[in-house]
This record gives sequence, C-alpha cells and structure tokens, in this order.
Amino acid sequence: MVSSFKFENVEITYLKHASFKVKGSKVVYMDPYELPEGLEKADLILATHDHFDHFDPKSARRISKSETIVVIPKGSSVSGFLTRTVSVGEEVEVAGVKVKAVPAYNVNKPFHRKGYGVGYILTMDKVRIYHAGDTDRIPEMKGIEVDIALLPVGGKYTMDLNEAVEAAKDIKAKYYIPMHFGIPGTETDPVKFASKVKNAVVLKPLI
Repeated sequence: MVSSFKFENVEITYLKHASFKVKGSKVVYMDPYELPEGLEKADLILATHDHFDHFDPKSARRISKSETIVVIPKGSSVSGFLTRTVSVGEEVEVAGVKVKAVPAYNVNKPFHRKGYGVGYILTMDKVRIYHAGDTDRIPEMKGIEVDIALLPVGGKYTMDLNEAVEAAKDIKAKYYIPMHFGIPGTETDPVKFASKVKNAVVLKPLI
C-alpha cells in the first residue's frame, strides 16, 4: 500500500489522521498534525478548524516559509502566522490556488457545531479536491462535484465508515480517499470502505 496518489499533474500524499500534502504547481498542506522536521515547505496551509489534531502550530511552523499563508475559518484561534479567514460559501484565491469553504458539522454529536469548522474545495492545476473536514454526512454534500474527495471514516467525532459510504454516493467524485482514522476512538479499517465504494483509493499514512 502506498502513501501517495497522483491525478493529472497533482499528487496527494496522506500524512496521518486528516493531514495531507497536495503538490502540483504549488505545495499545499491540509490539517497539519504531528508532522516531523524536513518536509517540503508549504505555499499554503488549509486548516478546517482549530482543534489540535487539525491545526498543530508546531507542525505548521515546520512546514512554513516566510510567505506561507494559513487559511482558516473565521472565528478560529490562530496566531503567529500569516492568515486568511474564510466563511462557508466564500471562495478565495490564495498563493495562486482557489479555495472554497463548504459546510462541515456534526448532526448527532457535540464536537463540531454548525458554523464552527469548514470543509474545503481546493482547485489547483484544474484538479478539484474536497477535504470534508470533521463532519457527519450532511445534505450539502449532494451539491459537491470534484475530482477527488477526502472523507472521514473513523466515527466518534465524524461520520463512521457506513455513513461515509452513503456520503460517497451523495458526492460526485472520480475518486474517494478515506481519512481520519487510526487515533483512539477511530480505529476503522479503511479497506472496508474501499470494498464498498467504487473508485476508492486507500492510502497508507506516511507518518
């Protein structure tokens, strides 16, 4: 099992938990968490919300250069970085990359209320990637059309594996990559997701 998947000219590397590196004409990290020294520096960092396992300041500093910009939802607590805040429905271009914030929330759990975090649709080199963030299966997913969808499957804090399978039916994507598993409470086997979802790609965490 590999840690990276390439579509067109964009490579997606699964780092761990909900953290990815997306590399094309720019280098973008999503939800950096417990990243080591020595990784390629980021042009842009996207944080779906400010929980420690989605925006780890130490990790963000390790992958930042002086001009790296952090995109984060309005109201999030982040300091010491160049930031751009976004609200749900807002689309911005940052560091030459188009980023749209989309809804992400729990419907039957207390961890992520509606309006707290976001998901992102990232467009780089004409490739559209959806990072769902910490979310349950929500009605807004039916309006998402992308090349690649990164979906949480671990349960407890997000939708579980079976809910993610149903969410994959709602979302129009060419490929589906499971994420947000492997920490306490989220010990889902992502291979089971792949067995139920056509064009699912299971990546091994690099870290």
